[in-house]
Amino acid sequence: MLIKYSQRADRLYRVAKQEKKADGTLRQTFDAFPVLKSIQIRIQQRILKRIIYPAYLQGSLRGCSPRTNAAIHVHAKIAFAEDIANFFPSAHYGLIKRIWTGFMGFSDDVAEVLAMLTTKDGGLPQGAVTSSFLANLVFWDYEPFLVEKLDARGLRYSRYVDDVSVSCVQRLQVEDQSRLVSEIYGMLLHHGFKPKRSKHEVFTAGKSMRTTKLLSNKRVALPVEQRQNIRAAVYALEKQIASGDCGATVAKELARVASRVGRLGSFHSKEATALKTRLKTVRRALDPVPIPTKGEDAQDPKEEIVKTCLPPPWGKSIQA
Repeated sequence: MLIKYSQRADRLYRVAKQEKKADGTLRQTFDAFPVLKSIQIRIQQRILKRIIYPAYLQGSLRGCSPRTNAAIHVHAKIAFAEDIANFFPSAHYGLIKRIWTGFMGFSDDVAEVLAMLTTKDGGLPQGAVTSSFLANLVFWDYEPFLVEKLDARGLRYSRYVDDVSVSCVQRLQVEDQSRLVSEIYGMLLHHGFKPKRSKHEVFTAGKSMRTTKLLSNKRVALPVEQRQNIRAAVYALEKQIASGDCGATVAKELARVASRVGRLGSFHSKEATALKTRLKTVRRALDPVPIPTKGEDAQDPKEEIVKTCLPPPWGKSIQA
């Protein structure tokens, strides 16, 4: 059965999502059809989740997140950010098969079936349940030794899937910086990947230092522009309610904004608390008007209950 589905695995996916990236390229994520997904879930549960991953791997693992990744690089004097171009499609079949043979120790015929079951069109399908785990293992034969060398020189290394970050609590000479970048690029090129040179960034203390899109100067924090955008989204929601708009679109937007405020709270609790209070007022305005249960104004329970907006309690006093 495994051999049968491995031979047609390329055709057992659907496109889950397509989005245009900032550089104009298209990012596609895939979802395996149930018959293949059930096999991949068992591969994930019985093999990939049993691996003890090193602390420098921070992507899509239990207890890891962009926040924990950024925390590794707090209080640095200098930090480097490197991005791997076209990462998932470039994690080619041969590379994945070598994970199953070289790292896992499976025989060649077993590794071949496992590689076919976990790749699509010769690369890792982004979105598949096994892909993030295999993405962490693509440099298994090189990365540990590189990290050991960097650590001996006082450099901190982490990788969040295709984002490589290195930092140092001391300043580095120009030649040391060039050496570091060459070593990282050497690892990528050795495995058939290319660095996205447009995403190469160097941050120094005294300015905003970013790791996986989070500030990592003295503590992990959201960038100022993100915090401003969240406050603006709350204000826009208040304006919609004040204008009498209370449709399903507003309720959906409320849920989206509340999620963003929740994320803000995990980094800036005081700032988020004030916004949560304002969202409670918005939520009350969207709730149904209480229906009397006794007296002349009582409504027949068989009648349909229609949600109506409460009048805005703030009138024209809304301020940003």
